[in-house]
Amino acid sequence: MIGTGGMARRHLRALSAMTEDIEIVGHASPTPGHAEAAAAQWGGRAYRDHEALLAQEAVDAAWIVIPPDQHGMVERTLIAHGIPFLVDKPLAADLQTAEEIATLLLEAQATARRPLIAAVGYHWRAMDTVAGVRETLARRPPRLVLAAWHGATPSPAWWQRREQSGGQLVEQATHLFDFARYMNGEATVLAATADHLPRAAFPDLNVDTSSAVLLRFDNGAAGMVSATCLLQGAPEVYVKFISEGLTVTVERSGVIYEDGHERREVRLQGDAVRDENIAFLKAVRENDPSYLYSSYEDALKSHHLCWTAQQMASSLNL
Repeated sequence: MIGTGGMARRHLRALSAMTEDIEIVGHASPTPGHAEAAAAQWGGRAYRDHEALLAQEAVDAAWIVIPPDQHGMVERTLIAHGIPFLVDKPLAADLQTAEEIATLLLEAQATARRPLIAAVGYHWRAMDTVAGVRETLARRPPRLVLAAWHGATPSPAWWQRREQSGGQLVEQATHLFDFARYMNGEATVLAATADHLPRAAFPDLNVDTSSAVLLRFDNGAAGMVSATCLLQGAPEVYVKFISEGLTVTVERSGVIYEDGHERREVRLQGDAVRDENIAFLKAVRENDPSYLYSSYEDALKSHHLCWTAQQMASSLNL
C-alpha cells in the first residue's frame, strides 16, 4: 500500500475482510510514523517510500493512494518492475503525467506481449445499483445529465492548492464526470466557468471555490456539472439522468427513480470499494483486464474531460 491516508484505509479494510489468500506485506509513506501505524494495524512492514518497499518485498500487486501531484514516479517504477497496480483517482494533478503513464503502460504491454493490469479507483462504477440504472437507461435514454458535488472544503493542505490537487473538478467531481460518461457515453466540454472566493479560514486556498461546466454527449444529450467547496454539513453529491417522463438520481447511498406518479428508492447494499478490489485481484490472478471496472486507458478519458473543464474554468480567473 503506497500511501496511508483515508482511501488507503478504505482499501485495507476491504482487503482484510477477504477470505482469499492475501498477505499485506508493506506500507510506504514519507510522513514519519504513518507507515509504522498502518503496519501495526493491518500487518506488513513500514517503509519510507515505494522504492524501499520494492527492494525488500515480493509484491504481486500494489495500491497507489497518494496526493495527485505525487503521481508519476510511483507508476513508472511499478511498470518497470512489471507489477500490476490499482491507482486511486485522480490519475494526476495535471494531464501530461497521466498521458505519459498511459503511454508507458502500452509500451510495456507491447514488449511483454501480455497485459499489465492497471486499474483505477472509480468505485462508483462498482456500486451494486449500477446494473438497474443501466437497464433502465437502455430502455429510456437520458437527454439531460445533471451532476453536482456541493460540499465543504476538505482539510488536507494539498487539496486546497490547485497545483497539488488539480482543483475540485479534477480531484472530487471526477467521479461525476466518469460516471456520467460510463453510463451515457463520451462527452465534450462546451463551456466552463469558475469563481474563487478568498476565505479567512483557508488562507492558503487557491482552488476555484465554485465551478460550472456545460457538456454535450456524443449521443446528443446535454449535461451540466457544478461543484463548490463553500458549504458546511452533509455534502450534496449526485448524478441525475433525465429521460422522457423519468428522472434517475444516482447518489452514493442509492438510486431514486421518479416518473411523476411513483417515487422508488433502491438503497446501496454492498461496498463498492470492496467490489472494485475483488475485480482487480481477479484480473491480476487471471491476467485478464476485462474484469476491471476501470482500466487506466479508459480512466484517462475521464481525466482528460475533467482537466479540460478545470483549465477552461480556471483560465477565466487568471
